[in-house]
Amino acid sequence: MAEEKILSTLIVGAGMSGICMGVKLQERGIDDFLIIEKSADVGGTWYDNSYPGACCDVASVLYSYSFEPNPDWSRVFSPHDEIQAYFSHCVKKYGLAAHIRLNTGVKSAYFEESTGIWLVELESGEQLRAKCLVSGLGQLNRPSVPEFSGAQSFTGESFHSARWRHDIDLTGKRVAVIGNAASALQFIPQIAAQVEQLTVYQRSANYVVKRNDRDYTTGEKSRFKRYPWLQKLHRLTVYLRGELLFYPVMRAKSWLRSFYEKWTKAYREEFIADPELRRKLTPDYPVGCKRILVSDDYFQAFARPNVELVTSAITSISSSGVEAADEVSRPVDVIIYGTGFEATEFLSGLDVYGSGGVSLQQAWAEGAEAYRGVSVAGFPNFFMLYGPNTNLGSNSIIFMVERQANYIVRCVDKILSHQLNSMDANKAVMRAYNDRMQGELAKTVWVASCDSWYKNEAGKVVNNWPRSTLAYWWHMRSPDFSDFDMRI
Repeated sequence: MAEEKILSTLIVGAGMSGICMGVKLQERGIDDFLIIEKSADVGGTWYDNSYPGACCDVASVLYSYSFEPNPDWSRVFSPHDEIQAYFSHCVKKYGLAAHIRLNTGVKSAYFEESTGIWLVELESGEQLRAKCLVSGLGQLNRPSVPEFSGAQSFTGESFHSARWRHDIDLTGKRVAVIGNAASALQFIPQIAAQVEQLTVYQRSANYVVKRNDRDYTTGEKSRFKRYPWLQKLHRLTVYLRGELLFYPVMRAKSWLRSFYEKWTKAYREEFIADPELRRKLTPDYPVGCKRILVSDDYFQAFARPNVELVTSAITSISSSGVEAADEVSRPVDVIIYGTGFEATEFLSGLDVYGSGGVSLQQAWAEGAEAYRGVSVAGFPNFFMLYGPNTNLGSNSIIFMVERQANYIVRCVDKILSHQLNSMDANKAVMRAYNDRMQGELAKTVWVASCDSWYKNEAGKVVNNWPRSTLAYWWHMRSPDFSDFDMRI
């Protein structure tokens, strides 16, 4: 009987992170890896989120890999289909298709201490074995749907924006949108002109700045293609704008905050004439405490006569509509949940068990944390991309993921080339690291008194990196292997 194959590396998720990791493994000469993806195609969040108006709030020239520039972006902020096509292009160009298994869900992963091997059980019951396990699931992969009394009795259609029902024609229908953050901000203007009545239920207002999106001219695209250094310069300009103008706003004491508040106020008042509607759309928390959103058409949608903004809390959902604390029952045909993701529940839906059979859920009982955002003490040979405290409020997450992939591939190479049984982040080192991390986070606006997906229920900021992306680049330039416990 043939010996069961042991992969060098198993990557969970073929989204932006998993694809980057695959490319970096190949660059390092590691070809014995597999990427497993639950969906029918690659792209991760860009496969899942296909709602009308879906686009990235980071300029495409920066929301792309540094090693694979694209001179053909149609717009400064390119739409969903182009971003999805870009990741598919990367898979094809770098020969990753042979390393990817689609429509393959993962159920659980167990670390076998005696062999230093990860045993990964698929939803089909099949078991895979790998020396190293890498999560490319990220932070925004599992939709969050609040529980409302009576929701099951609703006789109309309902769905989450990340699972958009393209088979439902919204024309002439009464639609309720629950939530108004990043995704809703994009699809609300798209459907407002289509529906008979649109009712938006807002828990808290957003700080919104102009996107200033536009088409790239034929000349610009031609020059980017002929002179790649011009696009690199353009990318650098966008990067520095995030570092110098957006990042400082996240600090607890920032002189830029009043500037941003005035900027967003002027934009809001440009399109909202009604004083009461202006009041409802005005945030009551410090700018930057929640994600700053970008849009060129959000406020215009609320100026339409068929759009109503409701700020009273939802009390229940009936068979025919939504009940709110203002004691008004609003009949609707369709409910769309724009309620974001279970962002603080990292790796939700995947049970991971490390040394001694301890699960990640147990290890993270007081909130997710990791060493440098990529490894967790007690879980040897296991790494994460876009893990705890690596999210940004000011720049491109792809920049961060590339740093993480470069770091992780060096760790994987160390394990393989030195034939280690295991490499595990030292518990004391990780504890000291996260104590420093929380100390740094205390100096940011994210700890202010506002609810956001950056914090868990206990108020601990588990998602965001507290310093600049340049600091993260320096921080992740190379692993310090003395911070790990290694066994042969």
